[in-house]
Amino acid sequence: MKLSAAFSILIDLRFAIQIAFMPTLYAILDSPSLLLRPSILSRTFMAKLWIVFGNGVDTNGRDVKQQLITPNAYGVVLDIGAGQLSL
Repeated sequence: MKLSAAFSILIDLRFAIQIAFMPTLYAILDSPSLLLRPSILSRTFMAKLWIVFGNGVDTNGRDVKQQLITPNAYGVVLDIGAGQLSL
């Protein structure tokens, strides 16, 4: 594995924080009670993040999804995508 490939996750992480941090900070300034509700704060951050990253993830993962789903499913298949499970 190339060193650049190993550190590419850090570049993506930095880009994600750059995209979503300021809108999340503005949301906190607008409603400070978000600090007491971490799940809603997380959703706020991730909503801003997926606006930018969502289309690329779906496009880049299309071939993998077709290889996994097509031979193993029939009828209507609903691809929910990335999400968060709350208990």
